[in-house]
Amino acid sequence: MKCELAETSTNSKIMTKTTYPFRKTLRSTLRWLSIGKRLIIALALCSLDTQANEGEAKPNIIFLLADDMGYGDLGCFGSPIIESPNLDRLAAEGMKLNQCYSASPNCSPARAGMLTGRSPYRVGMYDFARFKPLHIPVEETTVAEKLKDAGYQTMFAGKWHCSGDFESGEQPYPGDHGFDHWLANATNFGKDPEDFRRNGVPAGKIEGWMSELVVNEAMEWIEARDEEQPFFTCLWFSEPHTPVLAADEFRALYPKEKVAPYLEGLAVSGGPQVIRKPELENPDLYFGCVSMLDHHIGRLLDFLDRKGLADNTLIVFTADNGPEHRTVTAFGSSGHLRGAKGHIHEGGIHVPGIVRWPGRIPAGKVSEEPVNGTDWLPTLCAAAGVDPASDRTLDGANVLSALVGDGPVSRDRPMLWWLWHARGGREVAMRDGNFKLLATMEPQLKPGDIADAKQPEGWTIMQFIKQASLGSFAMYDLSKDPSETTDLSKTQPERFGRLKEKMIRLYEEVQAEGPEIHMEFRRR
Repeated sequence: MKCELAETSTNSKIMTKTTYPFRKTLRSTLRWLSIGKRLIIALALCSLDTQANEGEAKPNIIFLLADDMGYGDLGCFGSPIIESPNLDRLAAEGMKLNQCYSASPNCSPARAGMLTGRSPYRVGMYDFARFKPLHIPVEETTVAEKLKDAGYQTMFAGKWHCSGDFESGEQPYPGDHGFDHWLANATNFGKDPEDFRRNGVPAGKIEGWMSELVVNEAMEWIEARDEEQPFFTCLWFSEPHTPVLAADEFRALYPKEKVAPYLEGLAVSGGPQVIRKPELENPDLYFGCVSMLDHHIGRLLDFLDRKGLADNTLIVFTADNGPEHRTVTAFGSSGHLRGAKGHIHEGGIHVPGIVRWPGRIPAGKVSEEPVNGTDWLPTLCAAAGVDPASDRTLDGANVLSALVGDGPVSRDRPMLWWLWHARGGREVAMRDGNFKLLATMEPQLKPGDIADAKQPEGWTIMQFIKQASLGSFAMYDLSKDPSETTDLSKTQPERFGRLKEKMIRLYEEVQAEGPEIHMEFRRR
């Protein structure tokens, strides 16, 4: 395998040199101080990779992320109503992950966990980016930076939502986190958006539907790339998050007589803690939105086939958290799982997951190996022959052995989820093997309230995050009880005691590392 340090091609209008408004002295200093170390590591990795993969080309990698998609929102994951032929095809040609998790039941923390391989609360992404100071610090190392340092061309398109102050340029943009080319919107976007930035410059009004624009940008960039280098692209869609939109041709797939029998069951999806609006409207809009996303992903898959790229491209599809349930267009389903978006129960974090890698991942295989959002950095690095090691604690595990075969997965620490304002009466959860522990942050204003948790009177949000202890524990065996109906903390006291001690240690470790941030609410 040829190993070299290559420059990014500039022979295309979308591969021009990027100038980012965000350029802090700290960023430059960190880069220059570490350049010698990075060169040494890069050369060593090239040598090791040549020995291990002689004659094998590094795979291209595409990471597809849906927004607010429930575990039960695709045909291949059991939806009796939503048509998703392209994602069903992706699952049939690859592997379906039945135990796939997001890093958080909330969008910005989930994205931070995926990019960094670390618990979002270690990074300081404590909430979705409604607070202006929230962002991924430049000191963090992302999967894009890891792959870029190993010779990958990198690209991002879609909803960024990793900074609370996207407009000013005073916080990192995708280009500051390792993406050579990017087209990003601060948060969600609808048809014909006007707020996108391309490589730091306002892009003006872009005509088209949500997923259509993201896929168009990706195909144009892939077409213009340097074909001698592998590529990594993150495509973070807005669907099916609000604004829930769909072209008429996709809404037409769901006439009232077809969807009416399904809606009765949907009303109780997620259990009694999922409270939906009584005036739910236009189910064809939500279902059509998912089908429209599926259609444009299908355009991307067909493009890869035409260009002869499919066989050496690893594709991941997943979602940032479970389905929304508080809006009039909230028709997403958690399937058989308890909870929905914002819940630490399974419905908030247990999401669809599909991985296709022809020739490496067996077609049609179904995996029951738990995979968390923090696992993607070490796993994609392993697929690319890149050392994921960092000067910071990684919470994710390399699960590649479970994807390409039946090898064991070794975890240094259990999977942890934490959201200070989670609803459903629990704010912290840990999964260790088949067992899951949930706990409440204490003290709080209304303990056990199924609505959003709130800090005590007189406490700031940051005090709540940094000072609250854990209490009101519950334990479930997910292998026998995936819907979390039977608390085993009293009937299996020894196991419960061991897991409780482990959970408290991990919680306190993350709590101590998380940075202090003044979170003053910023209304959009």
